[in-house]
Amino acid sequence: MRRSAAKRVEVLAAAGEVVAARGADATRFSDVTAATGVGVSTLQYYFGTREDMLIAVFRHAAEREFELVGELLRPLTDPWERLLAIAGHLGNDTTWRLWVESWRWASRDAEVRADVLNDYTRWRELIAANLTADDPMRVAQQVLALIDGLALPVVLGDPAIDRAAARDLLEDALARLLGRTPAL
Repeated sequence: MRRSAAKRVEVLAAAGEVVAARGADATRFSDVTAATGVGVSTLQYYFGTREDMLIAVFRHAAEREFELVGELLRPLTDPWERLLAIAGHLGNDTTWRLWVESWRWASRDAEVRADVLNDYTRWRELIAANLTADDPMRVAQQVLALIDGLALPVVLGDPAIDRAAARDLLEDALARLLGRTPAL
């Protein structure tokens, strides 16, 4: 059973790459089969339908990002450093493409919408827990808006905002938002 669970996780990660490259609407079982070598019947066994596979991919990607940020935070004790680690993580292009695809699906599907909104709640709570602001949940919402607003042009390849520029802009905005002296 463990081997099957590990294989399923491996397939979810590879399927995430496929969805990020092709888009959720264009991803078929056969595309994931081509990427993983796992037969369509196995994919159907793991997930049931193609739509269920896509939802599982979105959930897996979101959980993996929470795990990665958790690993970044473990050695950090200073709230400012922790906030910068959360905000500066920004995932990778695959992660953000999956996030965008999940937003698209969430706009049409109540189950995915509930998952995405739950993820936002988790991110807000994590950020708020690392703030010393008067209204940490409100500031956490603003921090998320900054992260989303800067990550999207990075993923789209905007030449004016590469990953390093986005991190600099984000750190500057967070410092101003929290009344700290921005780093120049």
